Amino acid sequence: MDPQAEMTLRDYARVVLRRKWVVIAAVMLTTTISVVSSAAQTPVYSSSSEVLVQPRGQDGLFADSIVNLNDRAIQTEIQVIEGQAVRQRVQDNLQLEVKPPGVHATAVGSTDVISLTLRSTNATNAATLANAYANAYIEVRREQSVGELLAATTEVQTAIDKLQADLDALADEDPRRNSLLAQLGNFNTTLDQLRVDAALRTGGATIIREAQVSEGPVEPTPARTAALAFVVGLLLGLGAAFLLDYLDDKIRSEDDLQRATNRPVLAVVPIDVPPNNLPIAMTEPDHDAVEAYRGLRTNLQFLGLDSPLKVVQLTSSLPGEGKTTTAVNLAVVLAQAGHSVALVDADLRRPRVHQVFALPQTPGFTDLLLGAEAKETVNYVEVDGGTVLNVFTSGRVPSNPSEMLSGQRIRKLLAQMGDHYDYVIVDSAPVLPVSDSVALAGAVDGLFVVAHAGRVTDGQVAETIERLDRISAPLLGLVLNQAAVSKGDYYAYGGYTAIHALPTTLTAPPKGDQVVSGYSDDTDPSMQRITTEA
Repeated sequence: MDPQAEMTLRDYARVVLRRKWVVIAAVMLTTTISVVSSAAQTPVYSSSSEVLVQPRGQDGLFADSIVNLNDRAIQTEIQVIEGQAVRQRVQDNLQLEVKPPGVHATAVGSTDVISLTLRSTNATNAATLANAYANAYIEVRREQSVGELLAATTEVQTAIDKLQADLDALADEDPRRNSLLAQLGNFNTTLDQLRVDAALRTGGATIIREAQVSEGPVEPTPARTAALAFVVGLLLGLGAAFLLDYLDDKIRSEDDLQRATNRPVLAVVPIDVPPNNLPIAMTEPDHDAVEAYRGLRTNLQFLGLDSPLKVVQLTSSLPGEGKTTTAVNLAVVLAQAGHSVALVDADLRRPRVHQVFALPQTPGFTDLLLGAEAKETVNYVEVDGGTVLNVFTSGRVPSNPSEMLSGQRIRKLLAQMGDHYDYVIVDSAPVLPVSDSVALAGAVDGLFVVAHAGRVTDGQVAETIERLDRISAPLLGLVLNQAAVSKGDYYAYGGYTAIHALPTTLTAPPKGDQVVSGYSDDTDPSMQRITTEA
């Protein structure tokens, strides 16, 4: 596909449809891996408890004001919960031989509530440990708070002892005694408050929701994992599909072929599976592929309006692209239209025309080229209720095909055949492997290049056209063969159906005056005028 061309939604859909197996494989692979891994995974249960946290020092009897916790304070408490002191307290409280699994603490929204979540392979253990962590945190926080008060009590007691010592050192009439007595009274009051607060201090944390035993595991979640894997596989598959399509330079559509060559595409033949070795134009005349060959026949006739196109060559870039199939079916539909047609097998490397019609390979075209009589080399094939196609098989395969096809003798022979028949359809060798077709192109009136969709690349087709242009070959256009055409691209005209006669049996080449389906050598005396004289 041309990277400069802007792709439409339909183009994207065609890429996905063309690479659907890549997408399907990616989706199935990721989904299967996720399902298998989920099945092999040990179930994990989760339980959570919630603790309401107050600012430190706000749970005493003599607290002066209420202070709200900020985010920094909440994060500090989370670090305490997840810290080593709380974890050690859980181990001590539960008398565990090993350290318990760590807890995950998070703030609940913008509140002063902290959620403590614990995960375990045992649902009961998860709930027990979550509650144990909440209780251990409250205990540690209370000890820390009480410890702060006890430290303050010690300092105040030290100050009282010092004041008492100073007071004892003064005389009863000393005016400084009143000041020291006032200070001593204040310190004693503070000491009493600290002792009361230390006795009442709870730590400022309260459990507001205890952890419950989970009814089902949180991991694995096969349905959710499979759905996620499906989406990931779909994205990977689509990416791989578009990457492969970008890197793929094979011709797949009419647009691809036209962009690669800048030449007209005269026919697009859909994928067809012939029931036997015979041409589909004979066995299934109502097939969509046959309609494509009829379209090629019409284009050939219109192209010959200004300058007669008698001798038409068919070739391809590589072997196996369907040039022989196209040549045979084009010859059949031309004969069915009432034209006198000769089909010539000039592929002297791998001739196949004789296999299509189950005819002997020799004598044939090379024998005619070497001076044999036309009546000894021609085969009459009845294609449609009395319509006869003249078939010249390849004959003996020479050791020098290129030299034989490039001389003046073949030019004169094809010219004579063009004078005798309405159309001479010449099947030739592919262009890139050998030079036979390039040598033959100078002896024909027109030339079709057949391209197999999905097999030949745009570079190979472009090189084929370049080789033919070097010798100014009369290239008429291209035929895209074996193209995948959706049903929506076919058109029908309701109420009208073309009716074709069923094909009759094939006949063997005539011998002497033997009559074949009503024809004999004597009924066509003009055949005697086709010679191979230089």
